[in-house]
Amino acid sequence: MPVHGMIYTDGPESGSMKPLVLHIPGRPPVPLGGEAQSWTLGRSSQNDVVIPDASLSRHHARISLKDGVAYLEDLGSLNGTSIHGERISSIHPLQEGDEFLLGQVTVRLGEPQQGPRVHIGPDGDTSSSAGSLVLPLERLRAAPIRSEAPGTFRLREVVRELQGLSLELLEDSPPEQLLKHLLDRLWTLLRPWRAAVLLQDANADLHAVASRGPEGHQPILLAHSLVEAALQRKESVLFNILADNQGLASPSLVSSGITSAMVTPLEHQGVVKGLLYLDSHPPRPPFDEEDLRLASTLAHLATAKLEQARMREEAQARKKLDQELDLARHIQQGLLPGFPPEVEGFEVHGNNLPSRQVSGDLFGWWLRQDGQWLFCLADVSGKGLGPGLLMASMQATLEAWTERDMAVNDVAFQLSRAVARHTDGRRFITAFLVLLDPATGRLSYTNAGHNPGLFIRRGGTVDLLESQGLPIGMLPGNPYGTASMTMRSGDLLALYTDGITESADPAGNEFGEAALIDFLLAQRSEPLAAMEARLMEELDRYTHGEPYLDDRTILLVRRT
Repeated sequence: MPVHGMIYTDGPESGSMKPLVLHIPGRPPVPLGGEAQSWTLGRSSQNDVVIPDASLSRHHARISLKDGVAYLEDLGSLNGTSIHGERISSIHPLQEGDEFLLGQVTVRLGEPQQGPRVHIGPDGDTSSSAGSLVLPLERLRAAPIRSEAPGTFRLREVVRELQGLSLELLEDSPPEQLLKHLLDRLWTLLRPWRAAVLLQDANADLHAVASRGPEGHQPILLAHSLVEAALQRKESVLFNILADNQGLASPSLVSSGITSAMVTPLEHQGVVKGLLYLDSHPPRPPFDEEDLRLASTLAHLATAKLEQARMREEAQARKKLDQELDLARHIQQGLLPGFPPEVEGFEVHGNNLPSRQVSGDLFGWWLRQDGQWLFCLADVSGKGLGPGLLMASMQATLEAWTERDMAVNDVAFQLSRAVARHTDGRRFITAFLVLLDPATGRLSYTNAGHNPGLFIRRGGTVDLLESQGLPIGMLPGNPYGTASMTMRSGDLLALYTDGITESADPAGNEFGEAALIDFLLAQRSEPLAAMEARLMEELDRYTHGEPYLDDRTILLVRRT
C-alpha cells in the first residue's frame, strides 16, 4: 500500500490566502488548495471533489474563488443545491462556517487547521526508524501503564483523562472534534512540543485533521518509514534522538532540538484509519515506552469512536436508501397493471415478483384504438433503481403509443430508438411484444432478444417463438422481424423473464426451460391465476429457500 505524501494545513509562514477546507460527513477534511481557482463536486470521478452519494448528480456543483471570496454554483443538478434551507439557482457567496446541501449530503466550509504544516519526505531528509523502539499494537496493549515507573504520570491523572475521552465516546460529537480533543488531552498528559492527527481518505491519501505546536508553527517533517510502519505494519514507533549513538538522525532533526518522536496508528479491530504523531523538546525529557503505551491507548479509544460514527452514518444511509426504494417500489407497483383486462374470448394474467425492492421487469396490456390489444413483457439489463426507472419510462412510452396503430415490429423499432436516445449505451431491454386481434384470434409478435415465447397448443405441442432482432436500445436503427399465427380454443401463450428459468437450487442447478414447459403442459387447463401461483410454489420448493437473484415475471394469454 503506497503512502501518499504532502499534507498541508494553514500556517502563518505562508503569505498567500489560507486554503479552503470542506467538511463532508464520514471523511477527513478536504483542502481546496493548489493553483486552481475553482473545484467541481459530484458523483463522477472526473470531479475535483468526488462524493459517491446517489443523491448527487454526476457533476453537481462548483466552488470558485474570485477576489478572495468563495462562491457556490449549482451545475443543473437533479436534486439541487441548497444553502440556509433555500435552493439556489444562481451563484451564491460563501462564508467560513457556511453549510450547504448537495442533494442530501451536508457540506461545511470550515476554517483551516490552526497548527503546523505536516510533510512526508524521504527518510534522509527527516527522521528514520533506525535506532528506534518498535512495538506491535498487541504488545503495547498487553501491559497496563505503570504509574510507579519513573517519569510517568500519576495514575489518577491518567485515569481522569481516559475517563474524559471515554465520556466523549458516548456523545454524538463530530469525529474531527473528538480528534482535536484527543490532542488536547495528550497535550495535558504528555506535554509534547508538537502533535498531529492524520487520517486516510478513500484514496489512501493522508490529511492532517488537527495539529498543535509552539508559536511559529515549525513544520512537522514525517519520515516515510515512520508513516509506513504505522499504516502498513500497524506498529507504534518511538524514536529517541539522544540515544542515536550512530548518528543516524538527520541534521535537520538534530538542529531542531527535538529529543524524541513517536508515531502510533489509529487502529480499531485491525483497520487503520490514520496515525498520531508527537515529538518532545527540552525542557521536557524524551518520551519513554510508557508514554508510547499511553498515546496508543488514547488513539485506540478515539479510533473506536471514528468507526462507530462511520457505522452509524452507513446505517442511516442504508435506512434512508431503503425508505426511498420502498417508495420507488410502491410507485412502480402502482404503474404495473392491476386486475387483468376483460378480453372477449380470452383469459389474461400477469405477475411480477422482484428480487429487490425495485424491479427491472415489465409486463402490461394496452387496448388500441383499432380494437387490438398490445401485450408486452420486458427485462432491463442490470438490477436496482436504474433499471426500474428505465422500465417505468418504457411503460409510459407504450401507454402513449396506444393511439398509434403501428405493426408490432414497428413498435419495437421506435422503442429501440427512443431508449437509445435516453440512455448512455450501457443499458438495453429484452422485450417480447404481442398484438392480438380478439375478433379473429390472430396473433402477431416480435421477440427483441428475449427468451423464446412458449406457444402451447391445445393438443400439447409446443412452439418456441425465437428472437427476431437485437434487444431494445442495443443497436437503434436495426429493423425487427415479425411472425403471426392464429390462437384457437385452448391455445396458451406463455411469456416469462429468465428470473424464472434461472432460479437455482442450493447446488446451483437452474430450474430451466424444459421444466417450465413440463409444468405448463401439466397445468394448461387450470385457471391462469392458479397456474401462476402454483408455478411460484414449485419454484420455492425447487430452490429450497435459496435467494432469487433476479426478478420473476410471467404473462399468460389463453383463448377460451
